[in-house]
Amino acid sequence: MLGGIGGRSIGILDGHEVTSSSIYKCQSCRMRNVSKIEGVVKLSYYHSFVAFILAGQKFATMLDIEPILPGQGELTAAYRLIERVCTNYPKAFSVVAGDALYLAADIFDLLLSHKKYAIAVLKNEKRQLYEEAVALSSIAEPYRYENGNTSYRVWEHNIEGLWDSYKKEVTVIRSLETTVIGDKESRAEWMWVTNLPYAADLENTVRICHSRWQVENQCFNELSNIWSLDHIYRHGANAIAVFILFLFIAVNITNIFFNRNIKDKRIRTKVFLIDLLKACLLLNKRSILAPNPIPI
Repeated sequence: MLGGIGGRSIGILDGHEVTSSSIYKCQSCRMRNVSKIEGVVKLSYYHSFVAFILAGQKFATMLDIEPILPGQGELTAAYRLIERVCTNYPKAFSVVAGDALYLAADIFDLLLSHKKYAIAVLKNEKRQLYEEAVALSSIAEPYRYENGNTSYRVWEHNIEGLWDSYKKEVTVIRSLETTVIGDKESRAEWMWVTNLPYAADLENTVRICHSRWQVENQCFNELSNIWSLDHIYRHGANAIAVFILFLFIAVNITNIFFNRNIKDKRIRTKVFLIDLLKACLLLNKRSILAPNPIPI
């Protein structure tokens, strides 16, 4: 059931915040000043974590999390998480993708030490790499293709010596995408930096790079809107982490259940199944999914 993207198994990293309060706090809360008035301090207390998922054709698999501790940044927690998942799941993925924050030499080097490749979004904060990729694109013909309503122009450039903290050669992929729906046209430009070997199939490479969206769409958005990921049942670092990990297990089992296409006319939608599971827990009654009462 754990299918990859474009023939590769892809891990995706991103950070997420699960609670924010100006009243309740614990020793593991991070703090920030949310006052919009100069000289006035209004503190907000919150918890956040880095999630690691596996991208898939039909659904994303939730794998692990690492809390971001007070006084730490997302990359510090991500570094610990990468070490752990590379050790615990060495064959589960071959590439790890992240947003522009993960365009960091330490992350690329750590993954390479575990024989994994990295992909990160390139924005103009890395000015030398960005400007070089734009300049090279202006003198080279793009690879053109279409997928559905979207047409692509893609360039692939091998660049070395323009990323100060990372001395190895990297590949910059630039994709200009035009989508036409009815009489409306939208355009998007994407750039990624990767140390993946030379890609003969640029369509496949762009598909792999875009798989990073699954952490937002299928992980954070779906879990928050349907599964109440952001609700805090007990304000404590361990309790929050345990709830999220149990939720990951429940979501993974649900996705596999539906994608294996187990027939049952009483179960028609994912939302129905989720509501049924909640009812079993809250009402402690027998159901088609729980012949014995589920202890609360």
